[in-house]
Amino acid sequence: MEYKKELLQSRIAELKDPIQKRLLQDVLIDVFGELMDYQEQCFHNLEQKLDHEYRDPFTHYDITTGICKKDGIDNASRSLFEVPLPKEQEETTGYLGTMFLASDYPSVQTCMSRTYPAIVQTDKGDYHTTAALTYCQGYLQTFQWLYEQFGANQRQWHTINCPYLYKLLDIIDQEAKVPNNAVIQKVSIQLGEFSDDMTDGVVLVWNISKTICKPKIDAAAAGITSYYIHQIPIDDPDAGYLAMPEGEELFSVVFSDDQRHLLVRTEKEAHPALELLKVEPVCPEKDHTALLYPLQSNKRTMRHADRQALGQPCFLWTKGEVARMLSAYEVFHEFELVDICADMQGVGNAGNAVPIKGIEMNPFIRVHSFLKQKRKIVLVLRAKDVKDIFRYEKMFFLLAELQLCTQEYEWVGVFEND
Repeated sequence: MEYKKELLQSRIAELKDPIQKRLLQDVLIDVFGELMDYQEQCFHNLEQKLDHEYRDPFTHYDITTGICKKDGIDNASRSLFEVPLPKEQEETTGYLGTMFLASDYPSVQTCMSRTYPAIVQTDKGDYHTTAALTYCQGYLQTFQWLYEQFGANQRQWHTINCPYLYKLLDIIDQEAKVPNNAVIQKVSIQLGEFSDDMTDGVVLVWNISKTICKPKIDAAAAGITSYYIHQIPIDDPDAGYLAMPEGEELFSVVFSDDQRHLLVRTEKEAHPALELLKVEPVCPEKDHTALLYPLQSNKRTMRHADRQALGQPCFLWTKGEVARMLSAYEVFHEFELVDICADMQGVGNAGNAVPIKGIEMNPFIRVHSFLKQKRKIVLVLRAKDVKDIFRYEKMFFLLAELQLCTQEYEWVGVFEND
């Protein structure tokens, strides 16, 4: 097209008649202008078609997490809800309560390795005891339960980015002085230099809600097996859905061809009422939850190069390839990739830094990956904000995403500027 445009321009330059020259100039501008606009529209439509056909399977299942005071939750929120705790959380032996510690990962590890004097006020009186800190088991169980729902629904998922989870610590009575039937009113614990970082009455929130629906039920047969199809209308096409049919170990969940209905197939029985988990799209402008820190998400933006790489038989573990993979995640914008080093050699820029073992929030990696006796790849990052108390947990999230892409290596990380 550019060649033809240059040819016409050369022909126009040869004309002497000003009227003919104007006419040809108008034709050139109008015709080629329309052709260029048409070409741009065709390319745009093609990109939209490719985006639809090769869309990121995680798009509707991005998990957003936040933290706030219990009285700071917006009851009218459409997207952020309190993360539920198991009923047996408060029945744990020696459990005195849960607190939030606004310190970085090494400091939290230091606190968990010590014990502290505590005064517990109850309805039966005050007790002086020794307390220890552990990760909040209730929240850990809830997140593991969520992973299990993804697996049961045969939905693809990736690691949840929840740095606040590992700042929430259970207070455990080491001396078992507080009676199990006592109602705890207040726990006073002295953490020394970390006392100012302690906050109680804090809860996690996420963009997952539960709903009960009454589906339209049909029976169908597949070979010698019969099953039930539960048709559930979808009111929000931008949300993700997970079904939880009671008593069904094997079931399948698919979307209808028009993407307007969720089809849940079960074998044991028909369910007149089905419980669904709904992953809500987050709109911060319409939410008034009093968050203590900004929301965190595992959201990523899949570009054309990323989609093409998914179809490759293996990954090329080079610095450029790792940078491409990590740059798709929003949280990576808070870091700079310095280098990757095989077998923990050449960490040079990090001085004498020793790779830190990651926290195991992802049961899939812990249970289904055999990480022992594998070559290690060290991810050397530079945190743009060295005072960010969540930088380690965010790094562990990125390491877990890399770990899901490989079986032959174990990924560990260090910060150059720590």
